[in-house]
Amino acid sequence: MHILLTGATGFVGDHLVHELEKSGHEIYILTRQKLKNRANVHYIEWLTSDKLPNLEDLPVDICINLAGAGLMDEKWSNERKKVIVNSRIEATSALLSIVKKMKTKPKLWINASAIGAYTSSKSTIYLDTEENAFATNFLGKTVYEWEKTASAASELGIRVVYARFGLVLGTDGGSFPVFQKLFQTYTGGKLGSGRQWYSWIHVDDVVAAMLFIFDHEQISGVVNFTSPHPVQEKKFAERLGKKLHKPYNTPIPKRIIKLILGERAMTILDSQRAYPEKLMSHHFEFQFETLQEALDDLVD
Repeated sequence: MHILLTGATGFVGDHLVHELEKSGHEIYILTRQKLKNRANVHYIEWLTSDKLPNLEDLPVDICINLAGAGLMDEKWSNERKKVIVNSRIEATSALLSIVKKMKTKPKLWINASAIGAYTSSKSTIYLDTEENAFATNFLGKTVYEWEKTASAASELGIRVVYARFGLVLGTDGGSFPVFQKLFQTYTGGKLGSGRQWYSWIHVDDVVAAMLFIFDHEQISGVVNFTSPHPVQEKKFAERLGKKLHKPYNTPIPKRIIKLILGERAMTILDSQRAYPEKLMSHHFEFQFETLQEALDDLVD
């Protein structure tokens, strides 16, 4: 298949491109970097939203939009918040503009999203088969605007999937190396109450789930990209601490976390217990279904 991709140089994007390339798909990557084409990977320079490439004759089957500034790269000043939101909205709008001009429209659009859309709760289980209100905090509002912008693809007759990522675990990006470093320096342990739910997923299962959605036309709308077995933070810390042979009961008060991270603290203190009902009901098989299986792979 022919796949048009944004955000390919990020953590998830890098893993996805590797698997798509291995599977023999033709990959077209929109990027602001000057990179050299290789075999079935083609880089298309994308300088600004005002200077879009003309791809009207490109035979694209699938669009995957992963573009967006990192959430944890800097403190959330008002200026940084604008960058986080605008980078997502502008990239999505630009990609839509490109697709609208295509003579043959893609059949599928997968848009990155996040379970930060859900309100923080220690008791609610969020299913992707149900309508759930968006959180009213910064992350909830960001996801709302992002998904709302991407929804315009459905008006072009394209099947749209909002991939709401949980805590993506991998050794080369995301939050796992940060957690690992905390334990290695004896500062890992119970964050805040430790009772907040972590809905996690191994990066290999993120990629596998995307490829699974390619072939399952019944799947559309919101899809929770999370393992079916979320854990509370204190259990996450215990399992990781034991795996690394490090103490895991060090309490880090909520106020200290908020002092260090500011508003970004919500990414590790908020609780979203998400269940991947759509993937499970269509019999997707997770390679790393339990946290122990994921940690065995990542640490070993």
